[in-house]
Amino acid sequence: MNYIGKEIKRKIDPRLIRGDGRYIADLNIPGTLSAAFLRSPHAHARIKEINLEQARKLSGVTAVFGPGDGKDFPFLPVLFPHPKLVPVTQRPLDFIVHHVGEPVAMVIAENRYIAEDALDLITVEYEQLPAVAHLDDAIKEDAPLAHQQLESNIAAHFQQSIGDAKEAMKDAPIVVNHRFKIGRVSCLPIETRGLLAKWDFKGPEPELEVYAATQSQHEMRSILSKLLKTPEHNIRVAAPDVGGAFGAKAIFYVEDFLVVWAAKQVKAPVRWIEDRMEHMMSCIHEREQYHEATLGVSEDGKIIAVIDKMLANNGAYVPWGIIVPIMTSTLIPGPYKVPNYFCDAKVLYTNTVPMAPFRGAGRPQAALILNRLLDQAAAKLNIDPVEIRRRNLIQENEFPYRTGLLSRDGSPQIYDSGDYPKVLDEAVKLSDYYEWRKKQKEYRQNGKYIGIGVATAIENTGFGSFEGATVRIEETGEITVLTSAATQGQGHETTFAQIAAEVFDMPIEKVTVREGDTKLITYGTGTFASRMGVIVGTSVFKAAEKIKEKALQIAGEKFNVKREELQVKNGYVFKTDEPAIRISLGELAHEAKGIFPGTTYPYNVQPGLEVTEYFAPKAASITGMTDIAVVEVDPDSCAIKVLEYTSIHDNGKLLNPLVVKGQVHGGISNGIGNALYEEIVYDNQGQLLTSTLMDYLVPSSCEVPEMKIGHVETPSPLNPLGAKGAGESGTIPVPAVIQSAVEDALRAWNIKVENIPVKPAHLKDLMRKAKEPAEIIL
Repeated sequence: MNYIGKEIKRKIDPRLIRGDGRYIADLNIPGTLSAAFLRSPHAHARIKEINLEQARKLSGVTAVFGPGDGKDFPFLPVLFPHPKLVPVTQRPLDFIVHHVGEPVAMVIAENRYIAEDALDLITVEYEQLPAVAHLDDAIKEDAPLAHQQLESNIAAHFQQSIGDAKEAMKDAPIVVNHRFKIGRVSCLPIETRGLLAKWDFKGPEPELEVYAATQSQHEMRSILSKLLKTPEHNIRVAAPDVGGAFGAKAIFYVEDFLVVWAAKQVKAPVRWIEDRMEHMMSCIHEREQYHEATLGVSEDGKIIAVIDKMLANNGAYVPWGIIVPIMTSTLIPGPYKVPNYFCDAKVLYTNTVPMAPFRGAGRPQAALILNRLLDQAAAKLNIDPVEIRRRNLIQENEFPYRTGLLSRDGSPQIYDSGDYPKVLDEAVKLSDYYEWRKKQKEYRQNGKYIGIGVATAIENTGFGSFEGATVRIEETGEITVLTSAATQGQGHETTFAQIAAEVFDMPIEKVTVREGDTKLITYGTGTFASRMGVIVGTSVFKAAEKIKEKALQIAGEKFNVKREELQVKNGYVFKTDEPAIRISLGELAHEAKGIFPGTTYPYNVQPGLEVTEYFAPKAASITGMTDIAVVEVDPDSCAIKVLEYTSIHDNGKLLNPLVVKGQVHGGISNGIGNALYEEIVYDNQGQLLTSTLMDYLVPSSCEVPEMKIGHVETPSPLNPLGAKGAGESGTIPVPAVIQSAVEDALRAWNIKVENIPVKPAHLKDLMRKAKEPAEIIL
């Protein structure tokens, strides 16, 4: 292939490096007003009285809205309903607040400075209600209720099973247990949330334009249509450049509705840009789960049964259902053969920021469970951690592999393709794993505590329901691709151009990709779940193939030759055996539109060289990966340093290896933050203790190690490109491999590391309670 599979630099980078990005804050629409929100300082409270009059009198203030001003405000819709879910969604500017940071009033002013000043003039009298913030408290029978109308804090209680794990566990000769306390994190994109809404009342019907930092412009349009009772054809939602998202911008928030609603009330464009503190206290969080897990293995280390008990924090509302804990429960078996499995999951409401999918979406938690249990079993059996994994991996000849579980959409969970042993072997080789094991002994003799961790995991990618693409040949001979995607840094404009360039065998520079705008293509779902390369990429491929055939048919009729005698290359259609007989794609585009008005259309095809294709995959494609990390732990300070990090991924056919490598690098960096530094912390009353980047630690380039990245390509049979998703996979095994390495470094103390993130203070406490270091045999 000339373009697919080639390392081609991203087309967008020169523009962004020059500072020519166009974000929500850069949009210049005359007369635009600014919005700001007053947010609740309480985790659970009823507003007894609110005074907005002084704020309304401030010079430069256009309007101030509070509870009761939108008497007919609807609750946000329930997305991803589930039969086991008791759904509670958020209502804009309600009289009862359910987490710190929930909006209680909105100011519209000439600029953000005035709007912020007006917020200080609003007085609110609250009646505080009992609040619950922590999973340990929320599960208690006498716990305060996060929502007073509910009977308990349980949002959902469901189970997953294969075989009979409880009976099988009784016969397992080796049984190990491990507890996991996985902390909560923020998505933390560089560009926070933002939205600009503009109404046009001059036509026969009001028309709405929304510019949003969103991952799901079609979904936003659909929700706005329902909430505002405005036809979708009168709403346009466009995402300009988006400075990162990671799941935070896939959600529809009350602020999105309120800004649009306010713009209609004041009859002027309104913009809102979230500040960092608002992001920490009102934008979705993820990860927080507690697990008590048990593994039973045979005397040669083969998995017999796995049992897991999970508590998952849902936060105050369900913006995206219970997708995250469902993902965790279905993927705990991961790439391993697990004949008997049982998971009991309880999802709990708390008076904290709602939880929804963040890069990885429940999969890092799943990868942690069984990988760490295998570490415990390996230690008990005196088997190398790599070897016990190798003995339990699904083999290449066992695909497609039926797990016996149901996927998140209720269909049977089937792994399409993979070669997990090869991925593991490649990681061992690239990392010099066995050489590091030798060095580990030498280091310990010199008083240095080196640990080596390994984790093998999977990601189900390329979920439906569908996406689409329009491919058009312009009269200039260039190709335009219009997609339902919305990019936040994934490199779509390069990767999709490569696919079209491959089909037409023409330079990638002659392909333009436009996306992120509902006016470009009618239907779309959104950019999340590592799905764009698979679904939009296939849509582009199918549309390009159809346009190519159409161009060949027109050329064949024009030249009076069979289609089989023609080929397309470098912008021309020509006879294979007489290349001089040719016509440019641009000329064909002109011919396909009809040469002169009023003349008979001469070709036996639909006019125009433009085709729209949608692709709906039959199932998810499964990505596999193995990571190996080497860390050093200082026994005095318990400081952790990552010495080396290796990652081998199977993302199917790589459309652009350079882009995929960048995604893996970013994912691992994200995962290291989750594993070692980042944690959102609430006190018992639901007060946020980590509201700034002084309290919420994020790794810098100094903390992110050099990485060895490699790939194994097993094409997916579920799409013609053979592609699998790549956006999230880098994040998934990192907490498991880091926790594994740290515990390995401190094996002399015989401690179990249970928490994510792995913090020096926690290690210090564990070591203090443990016995003195003992001699160990590696």
